[in-house]
Amino acid sequence: MYAGLAPHDALAIYAVIAYLDSVAGVYFPKGGMHAVPKALAGAAEKHGVRFQYDTTVTSVETANGRATAVLTDTGERIPADVVVLNPDLPVAYRDLLPPRRRTRRLRYSPSCVVLHIGSSQAYSKIAHHNISFGKAWKGTFDEVIRRGELMSDPSLLITNPSHTDPAAAPAGKQTYYVLAPTPNLQVAELDWRGGLRRRYADEVMRTMEERGYIGFADGVEAEQIITPADWEDQGMAAGTPFASSHNFSQTGPFRPGNLHPSLPNVVFTGSGTQPGVGVPMVLISGKLAASRVIGGRK
Repeated sequence: MYAGLAPHDALAIYAVIAYLDSVAGVYFPKGGMHAVPKALAGAAEKHGVRFQYDTTVTSVETANGRATAVLTDTGERIPADVVVLNPDLPVAYRDLLPPRRRTRRLRYSPSCVVLHIGSSQAYSKIAHHNISFGKAWKGTFDEVIRRGELMSDPSLLITNPSHTDPAAAPAGKQTYYVLAPTPNLQVAELDWRGGLRRRYADEVMRTMEERGYIGFADGVEAEQIITPADWEDQGMAAGTPFASSHNFSQTGPFRPGNLHPSLPNVVFTGSGTQPGVGVPMVLISGKLAASRVIGGRK
């Protein structure tokens, strides 16, 4: 789903995703996913990189066909030999870079609603990662991807990080991450900024209880609900954290490239560019960006 395709429509090469998950296994960094970028940042700082946090870049300054600086919302001008942009590409082009005459229209992956839950409720027969499949499997893909409707019989990813890492919750408590695929904002403008946010979170929890997670809603002590509207506010095109889908015309070399077509010192990284979506793929995009920068300096 995060690749933007129903299994029955996906290229055969994407069977490698299920193979790797099933055979190679899924890994969890202690301290949560945030521990990975934190460790990378620490390694970079040891080699002289300076991070400027809590800073919003408003535009990339250009002159004579090259990027020359980035400008921030405080009026600061930061000169740059090379600019590496991590926002979703359409957002980077729209909000940060000079206008282009032609922009490629992309097809996007579904979005999702995510519930981050701190809970007093524990379940002895679940694992760290759990997938709860609905019975109307094939039809729900059409609902989310083609018709712009919420899943009538939702399939859910239910993750219990404190199952593996007890430090992820206070003593005697649990943390849960519940993901429900939804249409992206390109396919359907649903009322995520209104009452649907709360109603759908409650519906997801009712579905969990019907499938054996007894008393889940009653155990909630802390909660954060993330919807497609929140993904959009974070600068993700079409309100999806999974970027453009991996259909044939947006796969591999056909995916938007890592270099700006007319600004040779502007480099892109992240899931919206090559090679694609997923933690390993995004790390590869960073490696490609680094190679572009080093090559450009030569």
